Amino acid sequence: MKIISAHKIFFLFFINCCFVANAQQQALNIQLLAHWNDSTLNRCDDDQIWNDLTGWKDTIKNREYLIAGSCDSIYFFDITNPTKMIKVDVEDGHSRNSINRDYDTYGHYVYCVSDRSSPIGSLQIFDLKYLPDSVHKVYDDDTYSINSHTLFIEAKSKRLYLCNNLHAPAGNRSMAILSIANPEVPTFLGEISSGAACSYTHEVFVQNDTAFCSCGNQGLFIYDVRNASTPALITSITNYPYNGYNHSSWLDSSGKYLMFSDEVGFGLPIKIYDISDIKNPKNPVFFNSNTGATPHNAYWKGRFGWSSHYEDGVRAWDLSNPTNPKVAGYFDTYMKNAPGVYSGFHGCWGVYPFLPSGNIIASDISEGLFVLKPTTTLGIDESISENIQASIYPNPFTDVLHISISSPQKTIAVLQIIDGQGKTIIQKNINVLTGENEFTFDEFNFPNGLYIVQIKSNNAAWSNKIMKQ
Repeated sequence: MKIISAHKIFFLFFINCCFVANAQQQALNIQLLAHWNDSTLNRCDDDQIWNDLTGWKDTIKNREYLIAGSCDSIYFFDITNPTKMIKVDVEDGHSRNSINRDYDTYGHYVYCVSDRSSPIGSLQIFDLKYLPDSVHKVYDDDTYSINSHTLFIEAKSKRLYLCNNLHAPAGNRSMAILSIANPEVPTFLGEISSGAACSYTHEVFVQNDTAFCSCGNQGLFIYDVRNASTPALITSITNYPYNGYNHSSWLDSSGKYLMFSDEVGFGLPIKIYDISDIKNPKNPVFFNSNTGATPHNAYWKGRFGWSSHYEDGVRAWDLSNPTNPKVAGYFDTYMKNAPGVYSGFHGCWGVYPFLPSGNIIASDISEGLFVLKPTTTLGIDESISENIQASIYPNPFTDVLHISISSPQKTIAVLQIIDGQGKTIIQKNINVLTGENEFTFDEFNFPNGLYIVQIKSNNAAWSNKIMKQ
């Protein structure tokens, strides 16, 4: 590769927004520790191999695990050494063909449901205490659930919530409420019926017997479920700005702010509402990764929000001031879409940020399972990358690629070009001078396809997808 450098004033186009990341960037403040995929596994719904995942910490043996669903099975990985994923067990789902699977843990058990299944599914419970040697199935019964879209466990109340719960061939509940006081023998406590204000619960977050039900096209409904037999509606959030299909929600640790996403309708941002007066949610805040991107699941952990963002991968947000969300980091798990182009439900399905180690695990519909690690700079907003700003043109390119770099100080940066498998195919040191710089690269001797250009200095990192054609 030949590099031609000129130190000149050059117009640098970039979007500078306090909480919306630049389109096409691949990674900031999050690094890959391990990746696992098997492209020969059964597929459903076109390119889908994987669906949701969860994590579990064995506090007795001091080991961490990743639990993920494929179309036909449930996979268990030991990730105690996060750079080496060890597959320790695979268990059949009740249905061997399921587009949606969901999981939650309680003690040393994991509870599993499925939806959009053929044949029908069930509620399954697996005992994890024998890991890493084996997983023991202790319950597999369709008495309370033939299919459920998602589930949630509130450990404090020892309750299991089953969302969009089909409990008989002709019967549907918006949400079923079960007791797991005996973890291996659930018992029925009550329900939100399909005739309630929220006739369909897609997902739920429950804290202190208050259920935040994401009810699809109807909006978000908040219920008092202290008396499980007669849940009482507290309030609802409907007809809000950028509404679409209310998908899932999560509270911050104070219980004052509620974050939720709308899945259907591309480009709809994540929302945060002040619910300090729970009967009067107010002051909504909106943020997204990029124009046209679709958030899926979003979670709150401490000062950070974590979202699985389909074709934009894993996104981390600094929510220390919930009224002013800022980018904290991101890692793109899905490298197949062209920069800024979004085509539907592909990419990152689930992210789980609650492992005690601080490692982040994620599932990508077609690209597999990821173990990620936030770097020490996570939590500094995107201004960290403003020490170096860059633009690339043309994109896509054929033979010649121009990169314009703006830097507030003279530095030596490392430029890398990385292929879709994460392999560095080109690495060069470049001298960046104060102000605007222009570099021209030619003589590319590698195949056409999608790549990452990454520029790093001592205190900055910048990256971008490029397409060679």
